[in-house]
Amino acid sequence: MKKTMKLFGLAIMVLSLFATSCAKDGEDGAMGPAGINGVDGTDGTNGVDGTNGNANVNTYVFDLSSESGNSIPVDLPELTQEVINNDLIIGYLQNGAGSSTYYPVPASVWPNGTGGFYDIAVDIAIGKYWIHFYEVGTQTFMNVTSVELGKLKIVIAESTNTTTGKSGKESIRQSLKSAGVDINDYYAVMDYFGLDY
Repeated sequence: MKKTMKLFGLAIMVLSLFATSCAKDGEDGAMGPAGINGVDGTDGTNGVDGTNGNANVNTYVFDLSSESGNSIPVDLPELTQEVINNDLIIGYLQNGAGSSTYYPVPASVWPNGTGGFYDIAVDIAIGKYWIHFYEVGTQTFMNVTSVELGKLKIVIAESTNTTTGKSGKESIRQSLKSAGVDINDYYAVMDYFGLDY
């Protein structure tokens, strides 16, 4: 009797496997209607003019034409500890309002647009970006006047590389170098990332 029950159970299992393996899928249903388009968002947050960029690169623009002194702080909430640790942060300073020339900062011997020169240092901290102006070749602070400054553009390129052992910053720098882009050339960097001037 036990043997018969085992054979009967085995036969049921074989028949159920055979029945399920022979089932055919039905036809695919018709395509549903297209959804409605969403509304575009707006650029800019926290008083900062945001510039359109690609998914991983953003430009933040600050008008410094009314600033003066030897250290100018800029509030930038997007500078989180994660961004500072991993992402490429590049600054470009316009020498005088209305000029089409942008110089990378920090810079050694920055022409201020009025015939003078400065060395420029940059400090980056959570939520802050400072620009410091020095007498060329010294550690002596120099005051700039509002007429000498234009816009400050800060480009943040998000790192997508977290596994190779290289820092994300170095990976992005290497990508730029491999593409023949001079990181000191403002227009070349903007073109590479597809950003507005």
